Amino acid sequence: MFSSTKAGHMAHIMATSFLGQVASHELVPPDPDKIEQYGHLIIQALVAIVTIWATVRKALQKPETVVKIPAEALPGDVVPADNARRGDAD
Repeated sequence: MFSSTKAGHMAHIMATSFLGQVASHELVPPDPDKIEQYGHLIIQALVAIVTIWATVRKALQKPETVVKIPAEALPGDVVPADNARRGDAD
């Protein structure tokens, strides 16, 4: 303000004291329950963002190519899944 003049200096003191009174009486600390609720909301929002991001990322991935090889090329101790289910593995 005009703190270089006497009136400006007094106005600055009065405004500062008035704002200090308003701030000390009108501003109250937040309720712990509200802090906890906001904390839960923030965590839920972060989980939702990460989940959506991972889902979109997974959807945009290129599928892996599957190389099919004949069963004869497998090692001797590996039994193809179809034969194991039918009981032909003996």
